[in-house]
Formats: sequence, C-alpha cells, structure tokens
Amino acid sequence: MDETQPLSLRDTAKGVAIRAGVLGVVGLILGAWVFGVAAKTASALVKFVVGLLLLAIGAGMAAFEVKKIQRRFDTP
Repeated sequence: MDETQPLSLRDTAKGVAIRAGVLGVVGLILGAWVFGVAAKTASALVKFVVGLLLLAIGAGMAAFEVKKIQRRFDTP
C-alpha cells in the first residue's frame, strides 16, 4: 500500500500559486501595518518639531519684549 505517485506539473504549479498568493496577502497586510506605524511615528515627530518651533518663537518674542521694556526704563 505504499504507492507514491510523482507530482505532476499541474500540482506543482498549483502549490506554487497558492504559496505565492498567501505570501502576497501576508506581505500586503504587513506592509500596510508597517506603513501605519511609520505614519503615526512621523506624525508625532512632526507635532513635536512644530511644538518646539512655536515654543522657540514665543520665547524669542518674550525676550524681545523684555529687552524693549528694559530699554524704556533705562533711558532717562
């Protein structure tokens, strides 16, 4: 009862096509997930940089106003 039949070309092609389809779907899902994580990270990084820029602009304007008031009180 130990009869083994060689695989036909059709069976081999079918197996390769199934594996390629599964790998394609898994690759698409993983690629979308990696892109989503990268987009969230980039969004957080952009928000952080914009926050720092606004903070620097605010600090510069505050320093300018303080210097302007100091000059007004220093001149007789």
